[in-house]
Amino acid sequence: MHHYSLILFFLFQSLLIYGQKPQLRHYTLSDGLPSNTVYSVYQDSKGFIWFCTSWGISRFDGHHFETITSNHGLPDNETFQAWEDPWQRLWVSTYNGSPTYIYNGKVYSVQNDNLCRLMEKRRIGFYDITPRWDLYSDQHKKYLIGQKGIFNPKDTISQSPNYHFKDQGQDFYVSTKKIIRKTHSGIKTAYVFKEKAVRACFYLNGHLYVRHYNLLYDIRFKEGKPLIKKIEMPSNILDLTIGKNDKIWCCTTSGILEYNPNEIADQKPHYIAMKGIVSYSSFIDKQGNSWYPTNEGVYMQPANKTLVYTTDDGLTDNNVLVVKYLPGGKLLAGYSNSALMIEEKNRFKPLYTLGDGQWNRLKYILPIDDNTFFAGSDRGLFKCSLTGNRYTKLLEFSQKSASIKNNTVLLSQTSTEKRNHLIYDLKKETFSQLPELITSIAAPATAIDTKGTYWLGTVQGLFYYNPAKKKFIQYPALGKNRITSLNFLKGRLVISTHSDGVFIRDGQRIIKLNKTNGLISNICEKAYVDEKERLWVNTDKGLSRITFDDDMHSSIYHFSAADGVPSHMINNVTFGEGKAFLATSKGIIVISQDQVSKNQPYKVYFLKASLKDSTVYYPQKISLNYNQNNAQITYTAISYLDEKDIKYKYLLSGAENDTVITEESTLTLGALKPGNYLLNIWASGKNNSWNTTPAVLAIVVKPPFWEELWFMGGILLLLLVFIILIYRHRVNIIRKKEAEKTERKKMIAELEMQALRAQINPHFIFNVLNAIQNYYGKEDELNANYYMAAFSDLIRKTLTHSKEHWNTIEKEMSMLKTYIELEQMRFKNHFSYEIFVEPGLEQLKIPTMLLQTYTENSISHGLRYLKTGGILRISCSRSEDSIICIVEDNGVGFEKAREFDSRPDDYKSMGLKITAGRISAINELYGTSISTEITDKNNINPNLQGTIVRITIKNTPFL
Repeated sequence: MHHYSLILFFLFQSLLIYGQKPQLRHYTLSDGLPSNTVYSVYQDSKGFIWFCTSWGISRFDGHHFETITSNHGLPDNETFQAWEDPWQRLWVSTYNGSPTYIYNGKVYSVQNDNLCRLMEKRRIGFYDITPRWDLYSDQHKKYLIGQKGIFNPKDTISQSPNYHFKDQGQDFYVSTKKIIRKTHSGIKTAYVFKEKAVRACFYLNGHLYVRHYNLLYDIRFKEGKPLIKKIEMPSNILDLTIGKNDKIWCCTTSGILEYNPNEIADQKPHYIAMKGIVSYSSFIDKQGNSWYPTNEGVYMQPANKTLVYTTDDGLTDNNVLVVKYLPGGKLLAGYSNSALMIEEKNRFKPLYTLGDGQWNRLKYILPIDDNTFFAGSDRGLFKCSLTGNRYTKLLEFSQKSASIKNNTVLLSQTSTEKRNHLIYDLKKETFSQLPELITSIAAPATAIDTKGTYWLGTVQGLFYYNPAKKKFIQYPALGKNRITSLNFLKGRLVISTHSDGVFIRDGQRIIKLNKTNGLISNICEKAYVDEKERLWVNTDKGLSRITFDDDMHSSIYHFSAADGVPSHMINNVTFGEGKAFLATSKGIIVISQDQVSKNQPYKVYFLKASLKDSTVYYPQKISLNYNQNNAQITYTAISYLDEKDIKYKYLLSGAENDTVITEESTLTLGALKPGNYLLNIWASGKNNSWNTTPAVLAIVVKPPFWEELWFMGGILLLLLVFIILIYRHRVNIIRKKEAEKTERKKMIAELEMQALRAQINPHFIFNVLNAIQNYYGKEDELNANYYMAAFSDLIRKTLTHSKEHWNTIEKEMSMLKTYIELEQMRFKNHFSYEIFVEPGLEQLKIPTMLLQTYTENSISHGLRYLKTGGILRISCSRSEDSIICIVEDNGVGFEKAREFDSRPDDYKSMGLKITAGRISAINELYGTSISTEITDKNNINPNLQGTIVRITIKNTPFL
C-alpha cells in the first residue's frame, strides 16, 4: 500500500504540474476594489466577503463592492484583518491599531463609542488576543473582551504571542521565543526557539504550526516534549492558514504552497496557487470557494470542478476558435491562423499549421477515423493525418460546413461558381457537384440523414436534395429562417436558427424550442449533441443543455458562471469521455457533461434604504412622512459563483401592482400613498431556482397630520364643542327672540288698547251722546234710535276686532263705514264718502284698525272745516306683492289744518304715534314691510286741496 500511495502521489503531482488548471477569477481596481493590495479576506455571518486592503475595507456580495474608508470613520485606511463577534460587529484592525468595528453600515471608533474608548484605555489591541473572556456591561449592553483583545472563538488561527492550547490533557502557552508547558501540579517547563520571534501559530489535530521567515515548524508533543519538524519554503511566509482537508497552506511572497502533515517524511510543499505572486493569506468561504488576497488584487477559485486549458498548458493563444475530440481520444484545438494543436498528457503541443500562418480561420474539424480528419478553413479544405503530421489540400475555396455519413461527405464552400455544394467520395477520393441553390450563398450548415438525404441550412431557409428531380427543394415548414447548424438527435433532424430558436423535425411534426418554452434566447449560434443524446444549444445569452424523454418532452438546464461557463464567449463545443470541451476566448474550458450547479436559492438582504435626508443600513422597517414618501432601496443576493446571472423578483403588497422580475439590485419607490406596505424580494440564478422565503421590508408611510387619528379626534371634539356653542347660542337667540316676540305682542296689545282708547276717545263718545241727546230733545226719535244703534254697533265691532292683530279688509271696511256714518251725522252731513275694494281682496287681511286713525284725522282735521262739498275716499287695491290702502280727502289739507289747530306746532297726534308704533311692532313680529306716506295735495297741485295717505303693506303672511 505504501508503494501504491507513493505512485499515486507522483501521478497527482504530475497532474498538478502539467495538467489543466482550475478556473480563477481575478478582481482588481477595475472591478471595484479600492486597492490592488489586499491583505486578508473574511466572510461574516450573513455571507458577505470583506477585503482588508491598503485603502480601506471593502464589502463584496459577488456583484458589487462597497468600500469603507476614513471618510466614513475608519481611524486609518490601511486595514489588515477583520473578525465578527457574536453580536455581528465586524472588528477591523488598522495600521494605527485604534479599536474599530462596523455595525449596520456604521463605523464605531474611539470618536463615537464607549467600548472602543475602554479598549484603548486598557491598551487592548488586535494582536493581543487571548481566548479568555470577561463580560463588560455598558448601558445594559454586553461585550466579550479578552484579557488582551477582542477574539472570535470561531477562528482556528490566532495571531498571538500568548497563544494557549491543550495537548494530551496538558496546557501549553506560546510566547515570544518560548513554548511553555504547565502541568497539573503547576510546574512549568519552557522550550526555547533559537529564532528571534514566533510570528504566527495555531494548533490543529495534535500539531502546533509556527512560522518564522521562510521556515514552517510542524511541532508534535510526545510525553510533553516537542518533536520539531522544520520545513523550508522558497520564500518568506506571510501567513499560515488551514486549507482543504486540513492541509496547511503557506502564503508566501512567491505564492501559496500546500503542506500535508500526513505525507512521507521528505516530501516538500508544492504550489497550489498564485505561483510567482505575493500572497498575503488565503480564505475558504461557506460555498467552498478559495480566495487568495495578493498584491495584484484578489483571486477566487470556484468550488466547482471546472478546469481550463490556457497558454500555461501549452496553448499558443487563449482565443481558441475550434475544439474537436477525435474518436481515438485525441483533443484538437484550432486558431484563426489555421494552426492546429493536439493535447497529450494534459498539455497541448503544436500539430501543424494549414498554410503560411497568415489569417486563415479554421472553420471546422470533421473526423474520418481515429487518425484522419478534414479541416475546413478560409483558404480551403485539408485532409489531415495524425500519423507523421501530414496534411493534403483538397480544395482552394473558403469552406463553410461539412458532414459525413458512411463514405460520403457533404461539403459547402464559397467559390467563384454558383454551384457551391459538393459530394466527396472517400473511397474513390473524387468530388461531384450538386445542383445550384436558389441562393448563391454557401450553406453554413450541412447534414446527411440515415436515408442518404442531403440537407442544407442556408440564410434563406432549409433545403433537401430530391434525386428524382435532381434539384434542391425548400423545406416549407421553416420558411426563410436563417439556419446556423444541422444535427441529428435520436434520428431526428435538429435545426438551429439565428432568430427563432431551435426546430426538431420529428416525422411529420415540428418541435419548436424558443424563449416561450425555456430557451434563454432565440438567437442560436449552434446546436450540438453529446454522448448521451442530449442537445446543447449555444446562444448569445449562454449555453443550455436540453434533455428529452422518449416522447420528446424536454427539460432545460442553463449553464451559468456558477458552472464555470462564460455567457457570451463560446466559439465551439465538443464532447468526449463524459466531458464537454468549450472553445472560448479565454482558453478551453472543461466541464462534466452531467454537471449541475449545487448552488442553493440565494438569500436576499436589504443593504440600505436611501431616504430624502438620511440612509438606513440593513433596514427591516422604514417610516416615511407623507411629504417624503419615496425611497431608493438597495438589496442583494449573495453568490460568488453566479456573478451577474442573478435575477430578482419583487412584490409591494399593499399597493396595486404585480410581481416584477428584474436584474437590477436597486428599486426606487415612487410616491406612495399613506399606509402600510411590505416589500417582498426573491432571488434566482439562471435556472429559475427561486428562493421560497423572500426578504421582507416593512414600509410605513405616515399620513399627513390632518389625517392622523389624534388630529381627526381633536377636530371632531372641537367640532362638537363648536356645535354645542352654536346650539346654545341658537337657543339663546331663539329664547331672546321669543322674549322679544312676547314683548312685542305685549307692546302691540298695549298699542291696540291705546288705539282702541284713541278711537273711542271721550270727545268722540261725548259728541256722539250729545248728538243723540239733541235728537231725543227734538223728539227726532227715528234719528236718535238710528244713531244709537250705529254707535252701539261701532262699539261692539271695535271691541270684537281689537282682540285680533289682523282682520279681513271686508270687516275693516264695514267698521269704517259705521264710524264714518256716525261722523256724518255728527257733522250734519257736511261731507260724503266712498269706499272701494278691488274685487278679490275682500278676504285678505290687514292689521286691525290700521286705517281707523287716518280716517279719523281726515274727518277731524280736514273735512270738519268745510261747510259743504267734503269728500272722503277709502280704497284697497293690489300691486304685485303688496296691498295699497289709500285714505284721501278734499279737506283743508294737512298744512292748513295746523293753522286752525290751537295746539303747539310740534304736537303730534297720539293716534298717529300709536299707529306708527303698531306698524313698527307688526313689521318686526311678522316680518312684514308696512310703510305710510302722507301727502298734502297742495304740494302736488296748488289748485287742489286735501290730504292723501298711502299705506303700502308688503310681505303680509296672508297675501
